[in-house]
This record gives sequence, structure tokens and C-alpha cells, in this order.
Amino acid sequence: MHSLAWPRSPPLVIKSRYPTRQLPSRQLFTSSPSSHFLSPYPAHFNPRLRTFISTLPMFFRALALASLPLAAFALPTTKDVSLYARSLIVGNGIEARMTFTGHLDGRLSAVSFEGIEGLFDNENSPYLYHFHTNPISADGNCASALGHLDPMNVTESLTCDPAFPLYCQMGDISGKHGPLQGTTSGMVPRFAFSSNLVRFFPEDFSILGRSIVIHSANKTRLACGNITSVLDGTAYPNLKPTNKPSTFITNYPTEPPFNPPTIETPFVGNNTPTDAQLEAMSFPLPNPLIPISNDTLFVERTTVQQSALFNGGNFTVTLFKEVVVDAFALPFTGATERW
Repeated sequence: MHSLAWPRSPPLVIKSRYPTRQLPSRQLFTSSPSSHFLSPYPAHFNPRLRTFISTLPMFFRALALASLPLAAFALPTTKDVSLYARSLIVGNGIEARMTFTGHLDGRLSAVSFEGIEGLFDNENSPYLYHFHTNPISADGNCASALGHLDPMNVTESLTCDPAFPLYCQMGDISGKHGPLQGTTSGMVPRFAFSSNLVRFFPEDFSILGRSIVIHSANKTRLACGNITSVLDGTAYPNLKPTNKPSTFITNYPTEPPFNPPTIETPFVGNNTPTDAQLEAMSFPLPNPLIPISNDTLFVERTTVQQSALFNGGNFTVTLFKEVVVDAFALPFTGATERW
């Protein structure tokens, strides 16, 4: 297995159907995370003030630090702290890195994909990539990831239309944001996007303790890697994997999910399906996901009895539904890439 480095990266230009914004390059790539534990300054300390104090002679530097109010060293509030996870993806000559940054104030999650090598322009292209429910086993077998992260039971049999991402499997990243196109060199340019459908909590919807799998165009699993984070004990403070089970995700499936045999494509372009199209489906349309916002930060999954059109009629069925709830206690308060 190759050893992947995390080099310094230029600012990321986010490409998404959502409003774009600029992500600064990560301090993670410019110095060892452990070096922050040797500094007298906390990670959130004002960088300009830190630079100024660092230029003073030692005696005056000590006086300056001693004169600062305690508030200057206080940890940031929960809303100031980012949730961070990453994945190193390897297999069949493929290497790639993904990072995920979430927030506790309703802002969209940021996803970056870089260092992508080994994706050639051949019969395997375009390449698909997904969140999978389970971590990769110690032997690196990508089959151990089982199925896509799919808390609403959309199934792979419902075609994901990027114009209607709320009805896609939560784990179908390439379905919502586009597959990876192979190149002659096998190297794919880095890219990033923001998403209101990438959640760190609650457990049913969390990417923590899961894995990423890159597939060929025919869905053969080619490369995979675990999503690791300080948040759930799968990464040390220096961000190296602990190779321990997630302390946050405890309910994993034990077998691959069932997918109906008929592929359904009820969404075409920007058009919602008609009643006739829904009746022609072999299974009911699932309830949509709830996108992250200030008002929908805390959610939970429940089951509901409701009527649905499919199989030529209107039937009462039990479906999963995502509902907004009051804030609940989290087992973590956040961890940035500098921790």
C-alpha cells in the first residue's frame, strides 16, 4: 500500500449547484498538526497578533503574553469550531484523498477531492464514488464496505437526478455532483464542492465511521478507504488513523441492502413525476432528505405510515422520514484540522 502525503494546496474553488464560495488552503498541509501542541498559542489565536508577538525579544514576548486577558486564550465557542474528517483511498493503482468539513451552525459542509491518480481514460471511465455504510476491513477488501449510505432507503434502483438531489441516496456523491472522468495520464484535477446533504450527525446520516469507494463505470469496486476523524476516535490528534472502531457509529448493517430489480427513473430533467409515472413505478417514491440549514441542523429518522402511488394503485406503506428536532447533545464539540 502506498504512503500518501498531504501537500500544501492552493485555495479551492468550489464548484456546485449551490452558491459558490472560496475555501482557504489548509494549515494541515503546511505543518505537522502535532506542532500546535508545542506552541504557546491556541490554534484559534489571532494570527496577526501571534506574528507580532513572535518578533519581540524573549523577555518582552513573555511580558506581552502575560499581559493578555484570559479571554484571548479561551477555546472558541461551539459555533466557531469545524467538524473535520478525511479519507485516503487506495486500490488497483488508484490513489486519492478526500476531506470533509462540517459546521455546528447550519453552514453547508465542504468536500474536497485531490491527489487523484490512476483514473485512466479507458473502459472503466467515468468513475463513480460513494459513501458506504461500513468501514473497510483490515485486509483492504472493498466489499466489506457493503452498500451505499442510504438512511431513507432510496435504493440503487431509483436513478439519481442531480436536479433533485433530495431524492438521491445520501451516499451517491457522484450521482449528485458528477462522476470522475478518466484522463490519459490517470491524474484528475483536484476539485471541491459544498453540500447541504453531507452530515456529521446524527448517527443514521453521519459520514463518520463510514468509507468511500471508487467504482468503475460498470460499478466494479476499484479503490476504497475509511473516513477517519478525531471526533469518533478513528484518528489520533495528529490525524493518523487509530484503526479502532468508531465511537459514534455503533449500528452497522451486517449484509448488503436489497435493491428492487427494476431501475426506475421518475425524474427527467427539471420535471417532477406525474401521478401516472408514480403509479407505473414498481416501488414507492421515498421521502426526500432534509438539507442542512440553520433551522434543520438537528434531525432524526423515523418511520411513518403514508399513502403512496406505485404498482398501478394507491397503497398505504411504511416509509422512512427525516424530521427536524430540538437540539440534542453531541458526543463531540468539534475538532478542526489544527487540533
